[in-house]
Amino acid sequence: MVSRVKEAQFIDVAFDKRDFFATVTSIDEARMRANDEEHNYDFVGTNIKLIRQEFELYYNLLLENDVNHDIFWFYCYYCCIMLQNYHQAYGQKEEAKKFLKLRIQIRKRCITGEYPKDPKSNDSFIAYLAKAIAAGLVDWLTTPTKISKIKDTVAFANISRIYWFFCRTSITKSFLLARDLDLIDRIGSVFGKKIDVDGIINTLEKPNAVLRVLSVGFFAARFIINGGTILKHVLFPSKQEQALHWYTRLANDFYDLHPEMLNDIVWGTVNFLTNYNELVHIAGPTAGWIVAGFLFFDFCLILWKRHLAKREYEVKRTQLCSDLQYYQDLAERIPNTEGLGAEELNDLLDEKTMLAEHCRLLNEQIKRLDIQWQAKSATYWFNASAALLLMAGFSASMIFSPPIMVLACYMLCTFAVAMYLSDGAYNKYKEKSLLLDNAGFENLNYDKYLAEYKQARNDFYLTMAKNVVMPALLITMIAVCWQAAVAVALLYIGYQLLSSASKHAADNKNPEDIAIELELLSEEKPLKKEMVQMEDSTEYEPGSCVPCF
Repeated sequence: MVSRVKEAQFIDVAFDKRDFFATVTSIDEARMRANDEEHNYDFVGTNIKLIRQEFELYYNLLLENDVNHDIFWFYCYYCCIMLQNYHQAYGQKEEAKKFLKLRIQIRKRCITGEYPKDPKSNDSFIAYLAKAIAAGLVDWLTTPTKISKIKDTVAFANISRIYWFFCRTSITKSFLLARDLDLIDRIGSVFGKKIDVDGIINTLEKPNAVLRVLSVGFFAARFIINGGTILKHVLFPSKQEQALHWYTRLANDFYDLHPEMLNDIVWGTVNFLTNYNELVHIAGPTAGWIVAGFLFFDFCLILWKRHLAKREYEVKRTQLCSDLQYYQDLAERIPNTEGLGAEELNDLLDEKTMLAEHCRLLNEQIKRLDIQWQAKSATYWFNASAALLLMAGFSASMIFSPPIMVLACYMLCTFAVAMYLSDGAYNKYKEKSLLLDNAGFENLNYDKYLAEYKQARNDFYLTMAKNVVMPALLITMIAVCWQAAVAVALLYIGYQLLSSASKHAADNKNPEDIAIELELLSEEKPLKKEMVQMEDSTEYEPGSCVPCF
C-alpha cells in the first residue's frame, strides 16, 4: 500500500499537524492558526478530504474515550474551524452552520472540561411529532433554494421511477398470469368484487408518457446542476476561493462530480434512444438489449467509485502510519532519566506520556479508518451485486417466454432496486458489525456496541423488507380492494408511530435509569459471555453478515 501512495499526497497535512502539536498550547492559538493566511482556501481546498477525515476520526474517538489532554481537543477545534471556513467560502451555508455548532460545542468542552450534551426534551410525543412534521415541511419548502437538496431529491425521484417501472411491470405480469390460470375470479370472490384486469393494467400504465420524459429529464437536470456548479466555482469564485488556482478548482470539482456526470450523460442518452426508439428507428427488442448492455455500465461505474474511495483510504492510512512512525521515533529518542533533577524528570515524563497518548490515538484512528473502509467497501459490493442482479433479471426477461419465468425476472429486478434503496441501512449495519467484532468482550463500550449492532441489524432487515414488499403490496391491494389497502396503510403508519414513540422515550430517558441498566448489564457479563460465544458461531462470526459475492 505504501509504495502506491506518494508522500506528496498528504505531506502538507502531516507537517501541519506535527507543527500544530509542537507549537499550539491554547484554544485561542488554535483559532488564530486556523484563520491565518497560511491556512487560507489554498491550503484547505487542496487538502479538504484529509482534513475532514482528521476531524471525524479525532472527534469520534475523543467523544468515546476519556482523553486527559486538551491539546487533542484543540486540534479537533482547529480542524473544525478550517472545515467551517471551507464550506462558507464554497457557498454551502448549511454545512458551515453544522461545523459552527460543533465548533461552539468543542470550545465549551475545552473551557469547562466536559462536552456539552444536547438537552433532553420535555415535549410529549405528540408535540415532538408535530415539530418533526413542521421541520420536514419547512425543509421540503426550502429544497428549491439549496443545490445539494435539489440533487438529492432528483436522485431519489429517479431511483423511485426505476423502482416503479419494475414494480408496476411485476404487478401487471402477476395479474395477467393469475387471469391465465383462472385465479382472478377466486381472488375477487374473497374480496366480494369483480376484478377488472384490463382496467387495472390501463390505470397502472397511464403515467408511462410522463415517466418516459422523466427518464431523460432527471439525468439532464442533474447534469446541468453539476455542470453549473463547476462553472460557478471556476468562473465566478468567491473571494476566498480565488486563493486557489482556477485549474485546481476545476480539477477538484470534476474529481468529485465526474462519476455522476458520466452516469447522467450515458443514461440520459440511452434512455432517449430506447424510450423514443421510434424517433431514431430502433426496433423494440434492440432497444431492450441496449438497456441490458448498459446495465453492465452501472456495475463498472460502481467498481470505479470503489476504486476512487479505496485510493483515498490508502492515502489517509499511509498518512496516519507516517504520523505514528514519527511519534514512535520521538519516543525512542527520549534520553535516559538517570541523573536528572526533579523538574527535568517531570518534564521528561510528561513528554513520554504525551507521545504515548499520540501513538495510542493514532493506532485507534487506524483501526477505525480500516473499519470504515471495510464497511464502505462492503456497501460498494452490495450495490454492485444489485447492479448484476438487475442486469441478469432484465436480460433474462427478454430470453424466457413462460409467463411465470418473466414474472420471476421482473420480481428479481424489483428486489435489486430495493437493494439500491437500502444501501444506507446496509452500510450502517456492516460498520456496527465490524465495530462489535473489533471491540472484544472486555471492552468498556462492548454493551453499547452490541446494542448498536442489534439496532442496525434490525433496521437493515426492516428497511430491506419494507422496500421489497410494501410498495408492491399497497399498489396491488389498491387495485384489488382499496379498503384493504387503507387498512394495511394504517397498520404500517401505526407501526412507524409506535417505533418513533419508543425511540423518543429512549432518547429522553433519565440518566439515572440508564446508569441502572448499565449496572445490571455489567452484572450479567459472565452469563452473557457464554451466550455471545454461542452466537459467534452463527451471527457474529467475521464475514457472516456479508453476502458472498
